[in-house]
Amino acid sequence: WYQRRVREAVVSTQSTGTTVISILQSTVMLLLIVVLIFVVSVQSNESDKGYNSLHFGTSSNDYVTFNFDMSPFSDSFSACMWIKHLYGYSYPTVFHYHSSGYEILITSSGAWTSVLDDGGLNSLSSKFTTPSGKWFSYCLTWSVASTTSKLYLDGVLVGTDQTASGRSLQMGGNLWFNRAAASYSNDVARVFGGELYQFNMFSEVLSAADIKRIAGGGLCLDLEEFSETRVLRWEDILDKSRNGDVIETDTGCKQIVENITEALEAVASDHNKTKDALETVTGQLNSTQEELGTSEDQLETCTSQLNRTEDKLETETAERNKTMERLETCSATLTSTQTELDQTRKLENITRWDVLYTAAYFNKVFTDELYEELTSSWDILRKLVGANITDGIIDHFRNYHIERDCSVFEQLSSAMLRQFEGVELTSGIIDHFSQHIEEYGCDNTTES
Repeated sequence: WYQRRVREAVVSTQSTGTTVISILQSTVMLLLIVVLIFVVSVQSNESDKGYNSLHFGTSSNDYVTFNFDMSPFSDSFSACMWIKHLYGYSYPTVFHYHSSGYEILITSSGAWTSVLDDGGLNSLSSKFTTPSGKWFSYCLTWSVASTTSKLYLDGVLVGTDQTASGRSLQMGGNLWFNRAAASYSNDVARVFGGELYQFNMFSEVLSAADIKRIAGGGLCLDLEEFSETRVLRWEDILDKSRNGDVIETDTGCKQIVENITEALEAVASDHNKTKDALETVTGQLNSTQEELGTSEDQLETCTSQLNRTEDKLETETAERNKTMERLETCSATLTSTQTELDQTRKLENITRWDVLYTAAYFNKVFTDELYEELTSSWDILRKLVGANITDGIIDHFRNYHIERDCSVFEQLSSAMLRQFEGVELTSGIIDHFSQHIEEYGCDNTTES
């Protein structure tokens, strides 16, 4: 599960960045610290911790007894253990602390279980339903302040009893395991004859939650978290001398702890690999971020250059538009000037032609030189009135000076009628011709 979660976290970090990696590294490092503390705890205490149970014989001569300072328990205690039934004696005494009386008596069947000589818990025998050969959790608590003793089986409260007010636990007695105190030395009915494991006494009243956790944790639960108040330890009991048939039996917890230790070491190894992988990923991400930073700088430079280019292009476009406007203005001016110039040239030509014509008309002189000069100015007149009429006019001038007869008027009249449709224009020209018709006596051409 741990390996799978780490792999998922590594994959996740590839898409979410450095912040997630930092959180994951902190989490994994914290987990590693806890694991290492646990491993060191297991390794340092392995030689002291008892992983074996005690299997007691069925004789009253099979027991463990020793003197112990019970003063830490004078006002309160909790006694928790794991018990396995093997025989069905009447009062199978697992533990007995005897001073001047039955200070603490614990049986595996519930019969005669008592604290401070009070037998109120004796009625709980019906609650002990665990089959023979099966382990069950047993806890007995008491305090002088509450004057109440409580009995828990497999983490569940099954009964309570009241003790005398102000009565404390008496000192000076011995602890007996697998039988009652010496005064009952020959009473086989009080022999336990089963297996006992993890008998521990605490100098406080454990909470119901703690007792439930001890039962739920199973036979091999590590009780180091209760070390401050765990005064009488199972390891101490295993070190005491034994009488008769009392042997240690493997519970399998040592192998379980070794398996856990190996698993934790594997986890630590995987953590190192994961840490290396995270460092690699972190390096790659840092490199990618550096490259990204470089790319961002390059992008900013390119953007800045592009903005400057755009500004320059806008400026050049504006200048080009102004130039185009000036060119259009110049072009319009040039066109207007050219038009005026053309008009001026036309007027000059017409004026020059008119002057020459007038001179020829009134002076009655039409020389070849005058004729050439007139013809050189008639290009504009040809464009205005057409080639036919100008040719007729030329003939007119020639005949005016050389030959004066009525045919010239017919020729001019015919040319005029072909070129112009407007009555007003032709009427004006005809009036001009009429003067010459009358002058030359060409009455037969008047209609023409």
